[in-house]
Amino acid sequence: MNERYAWNSIFEYQFTKEEPASAATIREFRDSWNRSLTAEEIYEYSSRQTNPFPVSSPLHSQYKPLDPSTWRLPQQPLPDSYLQLLAYANGGEFQTGERNFAFFGTEDLREMNLVYEIPYYMAGAVSFGMDGGGNHYLFDMRAGRVNGEYPIVLASSGNLGFEDCMHAANSLLELCTGREALDG
Repeated sequence: MNERYAWNSIFEYQFTKEEPASAATIREFRDSWNRSLTAEEIYEYSSRQTNPFPVSSPLHSQYKPLDPSTWRLPQQPLPDSYLQLLAYANGGEFQTGERNFAFFGTEDLREMNLVYEIPYYMAGAVSFGMDGGGNHYLFDMRAGRVNGEYPIVLASSGNLGFEDCMHAANSLLELCTGREALDG
């Protein structure tokens, strides 16, 4: 891993700090978080698809469920800064100034991306946490890394998409040291 950050001195408040992820856990996570969906995952997310329109609505017959078998998580590596954060806290809730963070750990990141259908709505991005107000922090992996980091965007859970998200930071450290609340 490149430059190391003193994560214990970055956040003003630590509301919930999970135990650090071990080196072995991080290696396993790094090598598996973006694997293809399993048959079980495809079945699970397919079975969650329900027509939101009543039978009396003209939109009912036009509804097409999403097909999770077509979803792909980005194949780029996660930034070292995020892996270092996991070595400090394997998930947790933190705050700096007015900015809140609820970071996903090694057990949550993949599931949260699939539950929120990120591979469908924001292909090329990966959500690594939320802001406590229903907005996702996402690494925008559509382009390569700059200095080992991906741009970070903020997108509302209820309106996922690149056209309506906002640029939040150029690095995880920049995001976590910012003091102003971000409005997605």
